[in-house]
Amino acid sequence: MRLAEYQRSLYWKLFAVAILLSTAAPLRAQTAQPGPFKDYPSFVKWMQKNHKAPFNGAVVPRTEAKTLQSVQSRTHAFDDGNDAAAAKAFQNVKVNQDRNPWAKAGTASAVDPSNAKNWVVMSNDFRENLNHLFYHVSTDRGKTWTDDALVGGADPNIGYIPLTFQVNPGFSFDDAGNSYLSVLSGNEIEDFNNNYLNLDSEVDEVQGFAHGTYSDIYPTLIDAQSCSGTFGAAFVCDGTLSQPGNSTDANNGSPNAGTNYVYYTFFCNLPSTSCTDGTATIPPFGSVILESHASSPEAGYTAPALVSGSHANAQFSNMVIDPSGTPHIFFDEFTNTPQIQMWESTLVGGVWTVSKNPVARFVYNGLGNPNWGFSDSGAAAPGCGIHDYTAYCAFSANQAGGGGFVATPSVYLASVDLKNGNSRIARVNDDRMNDMKDHFFAWATATPNGEVYVGWYDDRNDPSNTNVQYFVGKSCDGGRTFPIQKAVNDVPFNPCTGFPGCGYFGDYTQLASGPDGVVHAAWNDTRDGVSMQLWSQTILF
Repeated sequence: MRLAEYQRSLYWKLFAVAILLSTAAPLRAQTAQPGPFKDYPSFVKWMQKNHKAPFNGAVVPRTEAKTLQSVQSRTHAFDDGNDAAAAKAFQNVKVNQDRNPWAKAGTASAVDPSNAKNWVVMSNDFRENLNHLFYHVSTDRGKTWTDDALVGGADPNIGYIPLTFQVNPGFSFDDAGNSYLSVLSGNEIEDFNNNYLNLDSEVDEVQGFAHGTYSDIYPTLIDAQSCSGTFGAAFVCDGTLSQPGNSTDANNGSPNAGTNYVYYTFFCNLPSTSCTDGTATIPPFGSVILESHASSPEAGYTAPALVSGSHANAQFSNMVIDPSGTPHIFFDEFTNTPQIQMWESTLVGGVWTVSKNPVARFVYNGLGNPNWGFSDSGAAAPGCGIHDYTAYCAFSANQAGGGGFVATPSVYLASVDLKNGNSRIARVNDDRMNDMKDHFFAWATATPNGEVYVGWYDDRNDPSNTNVQYFVGKSCDGGRTFPIQKAVNDVPFNPCTGFPGCGYFGDYTQLASGPDGVVHAAWNDTRDGVSMQLWSQTILF
């Protein structure tokens, strides 16, 4: 990934999300730290220089938040969601129910295995200025939606005071309809009078009830780390966490049925000393994938364990669980960037074991679209689904599977045989190769009968390469070809609308399918020309 891309992002501007995250490792002596830093920008530059894997996430700077507030009066009746068009089944329906212009960006999505009518969408939401997570429940396959806030995290390092923001939605169901919501919680406390900065962070899991209808008022702390101090003196930030997700074993009859797994990235910030977290050791300046799980809502979560083996620059993880109850995590490795390798790690006998060979090798050079400025590093992340013992992971790349290099990224699908590790890669979008069009934030899902669907954003229909549509493609041959692919949103839109400075458009957009074989799409949408909202559609092809 190109450094310039990260510098344009809000993660670069504030960085409060990447440095927001961490583990229960005890603080080390200040002598192990790389500082002191003279100011906050110096710390940000040091972090960007020394970590190969990209950071991601977003917090709205206060000055830009004021700019966004100025459009409040322009909020539109168009957003109503109760109009005649939205009331029709299987048309575009607005998901969030508030009427303000604050951005909703990046979505997690899941359908209840015990009741196909229940569909939940979870999203980053800036309606409270700094980002928090809201979730939306439909009990009628997406015709109508609720609007609920997720409980915030509490900082164990400063007396369990509530953390200031959340990012990275994750959502899953077990086979009984219990739901699980994961989130990265963090602080952005800047006291310039005392030259103090607090970026403490943690990974939280929240139990959901009644088929996703509501959630617990108490979060479960999975991992937390202190990251605070004064610049030019003592600033301690051994490690940071990023991009958590969660998956639950919903295989009826599996020996692990009901087990919830939470997985995420840990960045070690120490220049010459390894970091430790749970049972894992992380090399200096390295980044790894960690995992913790609980066998039931009542059971405690295990200590964080190393998923990514000897890989020292891992990020972006996603899990599928096969019919036997065995979890498989796919992750990216950035040591030789811009060439990226996607690996599989499997939990066998209580130990995570990485595949002998990568399941995909690809190059991702970023979107590079001069009309946009948002961070797009998440486009290289695996977005995975599963059918039987085959996993399907979608991602964007400029080159993949031994094919030719193109200037703008296409969407590819890695199909992985979970029994023998063999994989193949196919291009998904069917527009002309190297046509200077952008395809990004892809996610795959599979139906019970083996049909494979992939969703992504695509600007192929705009000559100016500014407006995008959310496309969904369907494969009936196990992900080899996608002869059916359509834009499912009614109105093309500019992804730069609705977020200050075009700084953020989420990091991923999940596609979901239910036990009835019906596929559900939810995406970020700026069709009103003012704000970024959540829209959805049930896919009927």
